Amino acid sequence: MALVVKSERVIMEISPTDPHPPRPRLAVRVGVTGHRLNRLTQADEPLLRAKIREVLERVLQIAQDVLAADSPYAPGPPILRVISPLAEGADRIVAQEAVTLGFELQCPLPFDRDEYEKDFSTRESRAEYRAMLKQAPAVFELDGSRETSKRENEAYEAVGRMVLRQCDVLIAIWDGETPAGQGGTGQIVEEAIRLEIPTVWIHSRDPHDICLLVRDEDGQRCELAPDEFPRRLRQLLIPPTPPPSDLPDPPTPPRPDLRETYFSETQPSWTLLGLLFKAFRDLVAERRLGNLQIRVRDFIAATKEEWQHAWQTSPAFPPAVAAQIDTRFRDHYAWADKLSVYYADLYRSSFVANYLMGGLAVLCALLAYADHPHETLWVMTELLLIVLIIINTRVDTHRRWHERWIEYRLLAEQLRQTRFLTPLGRTLPSFRVPAHYAHGDPRNTWVNWHLRAIVRAAGLVNARIDSLYLEAYCQLLAKSEIHGQVKFHQDNAHRFHTIHHRLHRFSVSLFFLTLVVCALHIWFHSPWLTLFAAVFPAFGAGAYGIRNQGEFQRVADRSESMSNRLKETVARLLSPGLTLSSSVLGQVAEATADIMTAELLDWRIVFRVKIPELPG
Repeated sequence: MALVVKSERVIMEISPTDPHPPRPRLAVRVGVTGHRLNRLTQADEPLLRAKIREVLERVLQIAQDVLAADSPYAPGPPILRVISPLAEGADRIVAQEAVTLGFELQCPLPFDRDEYEKDFSTRESRAEYRAMLKQAPAVFELDGSRETSKRENEAYEAVGRMVLRQCDVLIAIWDGETPAGQGGTGQIVEEAIRLEIPTVWIHSRDPHDICLLVRDEDGQRCELAPDEFPRRLRQLLIPPTPPPSDLPDPPTPPRPDLRETYFSETQPSWTLLGLLFKAFRDLVAERRLGNLQIRVRDFIAATKEEWQHAWQTSPAFPPAVAAQIDTRFRDHYAWADKLSVYYADLYRSSFVANYLMGGLAVLCALLAYADHPHETLWVMTELLLIVLIIINTRVDTHRRWHERWIEYRLLAEQLRQTRFLTPLGRTLPSFRVPAHYAHGDPRNTWVNWHLRAIVRAAGLVNARIDSLYLEAYCQLLAKSEIHGQVKFHQDNAHRFHTIHHRLHRFSVSLFFLTLVVCALHIWFHSPWLTLFAAVFPAFGAGAYGIRNQGEFQRVADRSESMSNRLKETVARLLSPGLTLSSSVLGQVAEATADIMTAELLDWRIVFRVKIPELPG
């Protein structure tokens, strides 16, 4: 008996009353590549359809099993999608069988829908094509051209690659022959295997044998029994298991899995300790206090304003596409971004407080020696400061402020990149590779699983890529997404370079003051000179500790480099000679995301080891 799931148009709106970060719905996207009718002459269509249903029913069963087994996803039935360009032959056969089973249909097309219809010669085929498009909540019409045969082949190649970007499983109706042309089934299958997308090969000739195509250790294609397919798909859908803590000599210290911690987060109402770093930063960098707010603004409302401002930089960008992206990604980004800022402030404030209190503890110890009438007061104050340092460090470690900052920042930045890749149907490189990862690889984390799950649930936007769309997208990418990052890195470089320079100058000044005090002590014997001779180095060491823990110069250098690289990208995007096409802009967008990701991973490597410790 066939399994059928009720089809539903998925709305990704998050309830504003939800007190925790939203969980994504479980979604599985099945892509299709295959021969057209002229290459299916040796097929037994009823048998071929039965084999396709067998694979699709297996996908549905796996999704239901994952949901039934202590699911980490949001409540609700699985979202099942078929990604098909609706070409005559394999594309339509798979799409028809999937829709019959309750899958949602999403259609990337190589040309606009009217131009693509010219591929179909009969009235019946064109009517079938139009009817199927009406069933698709998302149709993504690429800007392919038929000006030359080369441009036409590039259009078919582009839509084949779009299917690969948007699928978790690929069904290939293929005769197994060597790729003969650009954008053909053979080429798409080879690229899918290289990208490690689970590829179910249903032979296009009777009796339509099924196997799983994978890449072996030597990079060659090999065939596995279809029973291997469920394990591979489950591996994509289930969060990675943290490595055991008892591994002998692990290459890096084991890190906690913060997935459940993240989904249990609530909106903080206020922050006090977190203001210390902001005050310290403003005083050192700007020599004035900025606007310090104890109340923490609502995450969703603040992010809504930021995203509205981003869309306004390109008024011609289709509001309907912007609304789709907002609905599917904005609340996920809001929680990750604002929580990362919140915990970054707490973590940074905690180590600033520790080093300052360490210097004050030394001062109190010496005041007990120099100010005998109040010796007990100074000793008790020193003891209190030491106890506060211990408590502060333990709370930081126990509450995992450091890890939360790093993990949530990684999630937020990749969601930011997803926002500007989605309008062109592009994805981050990490989304294209399943989770076969080594210990310590940042992809082998709940963060990458969560990102993949959000993108799977979001799916394609409903859009038509024409010259007006491309021009509006170019303005959006240059003036909002990239220029915003340029300004951030410019400000970051200036502020952190200033902090590093002034802390260094402060430490050096205290060193020379200590030298002067020691010289004076030769002629003048005073407990106050002894006090200054000890306190100046203590505060100098505290300034050095803050500078070392904050890595201000390293962050400033990296931000300066990022600013320069992104300026070059903006100049390229706004140059009069740039040819606007989805291919060119997509490559620029992906290259920009790669630059941002590389900087993000470098930042992560630097700060992963900056764990909270007692000053000493």
